[in-house]
Amino acid sequence: MPFLSSPSNSVSTYYEDHGDARSYPLVLIHPIGGNILIWDYEIQLLLKSGFRVIAYELRGHHRTNMGKTGAYTMQDLIDDLRRLLEHLNIGKCTIIGHSIGGIISSMYAAQHPGKVDAIIMINGSPKKFQEKDLEKHFRTREVAITQGMKALAEHKLVSLDEARDLFADKRHADFFREVFTKTSVEGFVAATVALYTIPGNVVQGLRASGCKVFAIVGSDDDVFMRLIKETKEEIPEMELRVLQGSDHWVVIEKPKEMYDILMGFLAIVTKDVKPVG
Repeated sequence: MPFLSSPSNSVSTYYEDHGDARSYPLVLIHPIGGNILIWDYEIQLLLKSGFRVIAYELRGHHRTNMGKTGAYTMQDLIDDLRRLLEHLNIGKCTIIGHSIGGIISSMYAAQHPGKVDAIIMINGSPKKFQEKDLEKHFRTREVAITQGMKALAEHKLVSLDEARDLFADKRHADFFREVFTKTSVEGFVAATVALYTIPGNVVQGLRASGCKVFAIVGSDDDVFMRLIKETKEEIPEMELRVLQGSDHWVVIEKPKEMYDILMGFLAIVTKDVKPVG
């Protein structure tokens, strides 16, 4: 299995590199509590469409370890992505990120203009959270630390602010449990704390980067609906699609609908760059 090790911090990042190395590269970044398994449907179809698909797991998530410390910042996660893309000799690419993955994609594009053709944020945003948006994680961290990730998965499945639609479908709920419980307690706690370190100038940097910006958001995800609407006001050229009847975990709830939107966005991005297929 491919791992990228960083001697400076002892982080060993698990990644997968699928498809023809000559094809146009897409980078997939999962949400907090996710891992590469969450992209299985998308990876299979994107490969059939002729793309090169790179997916990796964040610190403390499934096969990627935490490294020397039990905490990290958003900038640490940006640096992890930079090291991976340099290791794979990726020039320009499109980054598709879900939730914290969308935040990482926007920060990376803002910091590395010219390296990213486009970002596609799925229930993500370059905007800094308000304190009230992160208050729920006081409880989720407590559940994780005292009861473990299986208990936290059940807690999330009955959470009306995040997973009301997941709970309605047993197949989706079971898949969520399978994926979510592979995250370590330390990884979950560190990721939710890292959300406090999002800088306040990402939107400005993203606009200045010149990369195309796209967004998909579930209509029932109240926090990200608000944040992405605020982003749209600051980046009016951003293409936005709302998935009705879905909340935060759209990648599990509506994979086909989300894939169709992704392909529409990617057609815009790659109209001058044809993938090998």
